[in-house]
Amino acid sequence: MSLPVSLLLLFSNLQAEVLKHEISMPQYKEFSYAEVCDLMGAKNAVLISLKSLIEIECLNKSYHLIDFCLKQFPLEKILTRGYVDLAKKKVVCEMSESIMLSVSCDQRDLKYCFNPKKGCEELGKIYANRLEIAHFSMLEKNLNCYFSKHIGESLNEI
Repeated sequence: MSLPVSLLLLFSNLQAEVLKHEISMPQYKEFSYAEVCDLMGAKNAVLISLKSLIEIECLNKSYHLIDFCLKQFPLEKILTRGYVDLAKKKVVCEMSESIMLSVSCDQRDLKYCFNPKKGCEELGKIYANRLEIAHFSMLEKNLNCYFSKHIGESLNEI
């Protein structure tokens, strides 16, 4: 399952130009902005705003949404990222057993392509937080990263 094009375009403005983002067996947990602020320590926050699709501001203090998801699901081995669903006005914690990511090595995102393994490691922090790199390659002018559950774990273990 892929993200809607509008969400991919917004993410591409924040990170690399993503050509492909395919996730297997996705699970999504949604939370209100207020729930996020409460769990992050800003109880009953009246001033809540979005700094980006991956960061929220509660009472003038910024929180990365992956930090919220990591705190909300401390033992979840397939937690990949946290982001805002603008259409639903919710924070989403995404989980997946594997992710295939393809990034264009254009001038803006060339930094990921000089060293493909390191580039995939950096992209993994954004798109595949608790997964590990299973494969990476450079094809034409694209960096391809495949992330999966840690080796040795059962595919149907959740």
